[in-house]
Amino acid sequence: MCRKWLALCAIVMIGGVVLAQQQPTQGPDKLDQLLANWEKAMTSVQSLLAYCTRTTTDKVFQTTEVFEGTAKFLKSAQAGQSSRASLEMKKKNRPDIYEKFICTGTFLYEFAPQDKVIRIHELPPSKSGQMGDDNFLSFLFGMKAAEARKRYKLTYVAPPPDDKWYSYVKIEPIEAADKADFSEAQLVLSNSNYLPRRLWFRQSNGNEVTWDFPKLISGADIRATEFAQPALPAADWRYVRVPRDAGPRVVRPNN
Repeated sequence: MCRKWLALCAIVMIGGVVLAQQQPTQGPDKLDQLLANWEKAMTSVQSLLAYCTRTTTDKVFQTTEVFEGTAKFLKSAQAGQSSRASLEMKKKNRPDIYEKFICTGTFLYEFAPQDKVIRIHELPPSKSGQMGDDNFLSFLFGMKAAEARKRYKLTYVAPPPDDKWYSYVKIEPIEAADKADFSEAQLVLSNSNYLPRRLWFRQSNGNEVTWDFPKLISGADIRATEFAQPALPAADWRYVRVPRDAGPRVVRPNN
């Protein structure tokens, strides 16, 4: 479940290096410096607002599906409290078809409009009171550069000769579980501000998913009240609690 939500967190985690202000060097050390900058930058990120578009191409049925929306992240201001995040996406030209997730730090609320339910997923805490190691926020803001290296094969890819605006990073899975989700990914960063511009990846079934970020703001004015437990949209909706063993798993780039 929640694979589209987890995908976005993976995107921002991998693209976190772009929040660093230092210009990367050229040559074989470029990726190492990007990862080091990401690890340093993540400790200072307080809030993040992303305007995004997700395009999914089904290679078998030759269909394309487009969703547009926003994602938000807010780091806890107090020690011992978990961070918060949300994602809301609507199908292009069909706003009645949407996806919405709200993470309070303790619970993940998943809206399922077709079933008229809000699924409640309890997130396991760690000993420190922060997000547990097996959920997406820990992966997003707690992973070290060395751990990212172990988790994925990351390769800096030189841009085309006429491309002066973007930098490219190839991402390949190493673990069997990750290989079951995606076979290859590419992250595109804007050279003007080192914010992520696009993430493309190919699923294990051959379908392709592209996340595009026309605007991403670090330090956005985001309030904690935006991540409170959501009210039911209508009287015919209901809450459904999901057993913990069926809850969110570690983030993997998937749709």
